[in-house]
Amino acid sequence: MDEARSPQLREYREVDVSDWNRKQKEELGTKPKLWLEDPATDERWLMKYVTFNRNSCGVEYRKGDDWSERIAFGIAESLGLPAAKVELAFEDVDGGDRKLGTICRSVLQEGESLINGDVLMSQLDIMVSKGRRELYTLEAICRALEAVDPPTGTDRGLSAWDVFVGYLLLDALVGNTDRHEENWSAVRPVGNQGTRRLAPTFDHASSLGFQLSDQQKKQRIESREGNFTPEGWADRAKTLFAGRPHPIAAVEQARSFGRRQAVYAWISRVRKVDDLVAVIWAVPEDRMSGISKLFAERMLRRNWSRLAE
Repeated sequence: MDEARSPQLREYREVDVSDWNRKQKEELGTKPKLWLEDPATDERWLMKYVTFNRNSCGVEYRKGDDWSERIAFGIAESLGLPAAKVELAFEDVDGGDRKLGTICRSVLQEGESLINGDVLMSQLDIMVSKGRRELYTLEAICRALEAVDPPTGTDRGLSAWDVFVGYLLLDALVGNTDRHEENWSAVRPVGNQGTRRLAPTFDHASSLGFQLSDQQKKQRIESREGNFTPEGWADRAKTLFAGRPHPIAAVEQARSFGRRQAVYAWISRVRKVDDLVAVIWAVPEDRMSGISKLFAERMLRRNWSRLAE
């Protein structure tokens, strides 16, 4: 599908954070991140800078971890999933250069803190780490969420696990391969008084072929070899759960640990895949090329089709 035939959304805005207050670096994770404060609202946002890769000729290119993060948030909105708000952002630096990235609004209120998934599971004597992936099962996550409330504002009758299944559905649609044990959390209330609740979903940059160059994507778009096409790329995705299932297989597994209606409850909120495709084409052209948009669209349509089966 070309842009002219794609459903239209208003182009996403880009937020200038050059004059925002710098707070502190975020140590969790491997990518450069910085906590900022919006001087107009005093809200805290996490600035995540774009990263770079080199092609086979040694030429550096910018990866798409900014637009993939923004698209995933847009799709979460379409599904009605609780998600940390994401905006495209930039800051001007000395010499006239511009540093690109995204900003992600904090999901915490004053005095609250996050408890990552590995800590929640450790309280069940399930010690998960990068070297112990065999313990990182969907069943363990389901058990860890039994004593956790759903996020604030969730529809009545949905459990924390039902909402987490929605997060897995989002991962399946965008091909997110990075739902590790520190990429989901519960919110600890002030003074640890009261029930913990599942945090909105966050950190979805590892999606939609973000790491490929435009040249690589163009070759795959033009290919007639099934395994080499964008659809083939979508089919090869693997999660970090025990056994490394495909994100769609993870959704299938998750349904066996809770009410099957949860999956249908989320996906029924989108009438057709074109509504999700529109989210891709709303990214400004200087952030995401037409080649990248077409590649991402074909991945999304492939994943949607497999989920619909």
